[in-house]
Amino acid sequence: MNVLFTDVMTVYNYCGSGDTERWSRSVIHGVQWSHNKTEVTVSGGVQTEAKVEKITVDFQRNYGNKPYLPPDEYRKLPPEQCGEFWTLDAKSGQDVIVLGEIAQEIGREYRLSALKKDFQYAVTVTAVSDNRNRMRLKNIKVVGK
Repeated sequence: MNVLFTDVMTVYNYCGSGDTERWSRSVIHGVQWSHNKTEVTVSGGVQTEAKVEKITVDFQRNYGNKPYLPPDEYRKLPPEQCGEFWTLDAKSGQDVIVLGEIAQEIGREYRLSALKKDFQYAVTVTAVSDNRNRMRLKNIKVVGK
């Protein structure tokens, strides 16, 4: 195990089709989670700062995680297959990641709003940088708010 990637995260992927709404939970090992980083954006001459969580997922080693699918491929899965894979989709604005191994399943009894209330480090995926095509240090970097 790499000493830099000792954190664990739980990924909640939205997997819906028509009237069917479903959330798939995946526990991912081999993660480095950095808290409360400052992200500065400038729009129309106005600078704003926001606290974000930055996460790096190691793909150099095998941690026994489910197979990862790029977001475009994951969106094409039928709902009954979503639980076999995981993704990080910033475009949909619906994927949520939580620091640690979380047992709660999102559904009728336990909503996404409750998850975000119950866990301090539960954030929505807002940016993803896929660096798995590199020769060394294969990773995906994620920003969550």
